Amino acid sequence: MSVNARIAVIGAGSGYMPGVIRGLLHRADDLAGADLAFYDLDAGHLDVMTRLARNMFAARGADFTVTAHTDLTAALDGADFVFTTFRPGGLAGRHLDESIPLKYGVVGQETVGPGGFLMACRSVPVLLNIARVLEKVAPKAWILNYTNPTNVVTDAVLRNTDARVISLCDQWVGDTETWADLLGLPQAGLEIDWIGTNHGTWAERVRLDGEDVDIAPLLERLEPHGAATPHRDPSRMAELGRALGLLVNSYSKYYFFHDEVVRELTAKGTTRAQDILAMLPAYYEQVAGQADEKDPDPSGERGGGEHGEFAVDVICAIARDEQRRFIVNTPNRGSISSLEDDAIVEVPAIIGRQGAVPLVMGELPRQVRGLTQSIHEYERLAADAAVTGDRRLALRALMAHPFVRGKRTAEKILEEGLAAHRGDLPQFN
Repeated sequence: MSVNARIAVIGAGSGYMPGVIRGLLHRADDLAGADLAFYDLDAGHLDVMTRLARNMFAARGADFTVTAHTDLTAALDGADFVFTTFRPGGLAGRHLDESIPLKYGVVGQETVGPGGFLMACRSVPVLLNIARVLEKVAPKAWILNYTNPTNVVTDAVLRNTDARVISLCDQWVGDTETWADLLGLPQAGLEIDWIGTNHGTWAERVRLDGEDVDIAPLLERLEPHGAATPHRDPSRMAELGRALGLLVNSYSKYYFFHDEVVRELTAKGTTRAQDILAMLPAYYEQVAGQADEKDPDPSGERGGGEHGEFAVDVICAIARDEQRRFIVNTPNRGSISSLEDDAIVEVPAIIGRQGAVPLVMGELPRQVRGLTQSIHEYERLAADAAVTGDRRLALRALMAHPFVRGKRTAEKILEEGLAAHRGDLPQFN
């Protein structure tokens, strides 16, 4: 059964778009007849990605209609699904998020800590606007959100609008692959119960082909190995896994090796945003060169590989009522007993026509329970601050985050961050 749906892609000029196009092709038969509405503020990049999509679809016989929009209401009108994948402030904003906290001895990162907070303050107003437009033109649409920081954005939208939202992050896919390698287990048939908050998940339960795996002896034998990349740090994951007796998320290094990471980031001399900015012109040039080919095959860099498959699979699971298990970000509703019911959590859930139904996971492991609860409390404060523009709430949010160890540090990061991003923070102005 094909799904004749209208899917709006918000942020369609992004460098990640070739991966979204490939993700749509991954389920082209199931989505046959779909109307794809591409939206972006950058008309030039939007035009390139629209032409690329049309030619990739035509070359592979995919039955999609693609329209391009720079007017948000027109893109959202009548949508069944809205895929949000954008970065307010662009990579220049990301550079500020990464560099400002670092000046004060705090990890600078685009999704966690003070950098993630500044990102949230830019992302939340945009998502709220999208949700409010949908209330008028497509009130039954599902938002599949990839915009960071996932939990803060989701919390803000769900508590302030009537929108239907499931937030996605494919970090768990990469972490599962890393742990399969570390534990010497095959990736095929491996299922891990990641639970916690986005970029703060842990796992005690592992299954292979449906059978429970005792991870304790595997963790005891772990030896740190593998060089760090911008996305993975297997040696530190192995070290933490052995110490905690758990499988850990790749972002756990920022919490448990915070000061080491600060020294490494400082010594590196450039932020990740600057590194990406240096390679983007060549990347977009290559993609633009492919856009008008009869059978385009654009670069797989910058998420251009299979970035969109997860989101497209979730869209199909809802539209076709497939009742599939995914790990998503959704209201807790009793899944993790250590967190309140309306906390936004990242847990295994069954996805179907009803949306996401989180599975009961029980309590958080005691050794990371307090840390995870602290992260959640920060996220709730951060969501409220990002919605209201209340500087007192903003300071409380930063003071609540485990990275920030003093009021003076929180104040300095907050004031410099709000000033640097002033043009993208209408709620604070």
